[in-house]
Amino acid sequence: MDLVRYCVKEQYTIKEVLEQFESYNNRVAIVTNDSGKVIGVVSQGDILRALSAGQNLYTPVNQIIRGSFLHLYEKDMAKAYPIFKKKQISLLPVIDHNSMLIDFITIDDIYEYLEEKGKA
Repeated sequence: MDLVRYCVKEQYTIKEVLEQFESYNNRVAIVTNDSGKVIGVVSQGDILRALSAGQNLYTPVNQIIRGSFLHLYEKDMAKAYPIFKKKQISLLPVIDHNSMLIDFITIDDIYEYLEEKGKA
C-alpha cells in the first residue's frame, strides 16, 4: 500500500498538496490527522474551488476538505465499481470503524477488476 503517494496530513498546505500531486501525478489525496484517522479526501477540484473563493497556497488543507467523504469498510471491488462509475472518482479510502485507513482503491484497481471480470 503506497500511503506516501496517496495520503497527506491535515496540516499540509494547499501548496504542499499540489506539490505531492505533481510528484506522483495524482489528482486526489486522502487526508489524515496526526493519529492516522481519515478525516477527508481532497482533490484538485477542491483546491481550485478554495483558491477561487479567496484561500491562498498556505491555507491548511483541513480548512478546505468536506467533513463527509465516500469510503468503504472493506476492499470490495463489486461495491466500489458502482461508486467510481456514479461519482466519477479516482480514489476511494477503505477504513475501519474507527476511521483508520486500512487500504484504498484506485481507478487502476477498478480497471483491473473490470478486465478480470471480462475474462471470466
